[in-house]
Amino acid sequence: MSAWKSIAVFLDYADPNYGILDYAGWLAQQCDAHLIGIFNMGALATGSDGYTAVRGDAAIQEVIARRRKREEQAVFEAGQRLAEVGGRRGISVEFRVLWRANECADAQLNSLHCDLVVMEDRRESCLPDGVTAERVVFEVGVPVIVVPQGWKQNEDVTRVVVAWNATREARRAMSDALTYITLAEQTVLLVIDPEKCDGRFGDLPGMDAAHYLARHGGNVRSQTENSYGRPINEVILSVAAKENADLIVMGAYSKPRRRQLLFGGVTRSMLSDIRIPVLISR
Repeated sequence: MSAWKSIAVFLDYADPNYGILDYAGWLAQQCDAHLIGIFNMGALATGSDGYTAVRGDAAIQEVIARRRKREEQAVFEAGQRLAEVGGRRGISVEFRVLWRANECADAQLNSLHCDLVVMEDRRESCLPDGVTAERVVFEVGVPVIVVPQGWKQNEDVTRVVVAWNATREARRAMSDALTYITLAEQTVLLVIDPEKCDGRFGDLPGMDAAHYLARHGGNVRSQTENSYGRPINEVILSVAAKENADLIVMGAYSKPRRRQLLFGGVTRSMLSDIRIPVLISR
């Protein structure tokens, strides 16, 4: 039985087709989960037409009416697309609207009581400032799946790659991903450069973690790779590409700096080059 019963997906007005809904709807169907679409209305106030200088009551009223019509149309289109995905996938859906521009507190509150958040990796986004995978993971504590723009998901889950380094963060991510791992035909537990970890793994690197996943219903095999000086994220991506993976699972590592929580090097490098969906958790 899936542990993901409530999945939130942020709808980005920068993508008028709301392509991320196809992935979120598929995932909700696989998990028999309730899907919550969160649409940022405040983004409509930004951009070249977000400010208009006019004079006179009639002109002001015309601008207000035009803005209101644009808002109504945007809400209708996003809600209609969510309803269409729900009907096609046979899942329950819920539509929420964030009304204030550049307001991330509401977005974090709306993701607080969900089991999972789905976000699309877009270089140009209309989500509120601060609504990033980093913020959701560290400040809300909910695992996030970041999906590449234009990703086409197969109906069946073939492979999952778990980046395992025997840390608390990796263990939390692996546990949070159990729902997806049990859907997969096979999960690859990837250990990179175990000899550099001062005996952290024990005599058989990854075996205890593989047994843990297997007891939860995963079909798991462990795999050890040497980086030979390559960046760790490139090793992970290389293995994922060879396996034709549907998902990478990894822990998120932070470095406190000037009162902000910033991702560590491997996590940040991975998220700067999203090629397949990545689940991050901490």
